Amino acid sequence: MLQPGVVLFDQLSDEAKSRAVHDFIDFYLKKNSTKSLEILTDYPIQYEMEQINHDIQQNSNFHPDQLRDYLYQNDGEFFERIISSLDQSFMENGVMADQSYDEWYQKKYDEIAKGL
Repeated sequence: MLQPGVVLFDQLSDEAKSRAVHDFIDFYLKKNSTKSLEILTDYPIQYEMEQINHDIQQNSNFHPDQLRDYLYQNDGEFFERIISSLDQSFMENGVMADQSYDEWYQKKYDEIAKGL
């Protein structure tokens, strides 16, 4: 059960979803630049990631802000599906409720490392 003022991605307003997607695009681009997206492959989002990665590669000459805007406009629905599949909770303004995307990713990474 979620605490008051905390919702899942699909329950966010359009404005809050926009913020969450923009934040996730920043996270995704940073991880993509270091080839560190392996944790996301545990989720059923391979098609979405392939499409996004293709667009990143095809537009690698864009300025970072231009690429971010391009991805939001052209791949926003893919990012929304990815975020939704992560099953994370958000504040009503679109910010992750308990942690940042980087903290969430590191926690998932650490869980896998313990099992090795």
